[in-house]
Amino acid sequence: MPERAVIALTLLVLVAFSGGCSLLKGRALSEDSPVAEQERRFAGALHYLVQGKEREAQGLLEQVVAGQALAGVTDEALFRLALLNLRDDGGKGDTHAHALLMRLKKEYPRSIWTRQAAPLAAYLAGVGALRDSQRELRTLRERNLSLTRDNKDLRQSLERLKNLDLELEQKIKR
Repeated sequence: MPERAVIALTLLVLVAFSGGCSLLKGRALSEDSPVAEQERRFAGALHYLVQGKEREAQGLLEQVVAGQALAGVTDEALFRLALLNLRDDGGKGDTHAHALLMRLKKEYPRSIWTRQAAPLAAYLAGVGALRDSQRELRTLRERNLSLTRDNKDLRQSLERLKNLDLELEQKIKR
């Protein structure tokens, strides 16, 4: 094998393994390709997570999940974004996290992130069911209170009718 071919092959292998060029499933990517952009966003999100900048990471992860689907990137981004959404204090975080995990399961059924997300998804489904039960219980209590008031009013009306009936009987007897 000529020396130039050996050098070229060595450089190609070094560049591929050093991260100098993006390779995904055997496809070389140009720096301005959508896939390379997705990978850059995801890498930036991971960098922000390491730094503890969760809001910035969440923004980049949302861009990754909204962009072109990319196995190995989008699935992990969905998982990490679901975890970040759990911290949402507005009350909708766990619902959004569960939706992201369901999307992960649907779009990437064989991903390692889907398997890791399964217990969390089951837990969040239980939390959702509990929240629905609490909402239903609150509604039933309100209805019960309303019926109790109506029952009390009906009893008072019935008592007044009885009294009026007695008065009428007494007037008729006189």
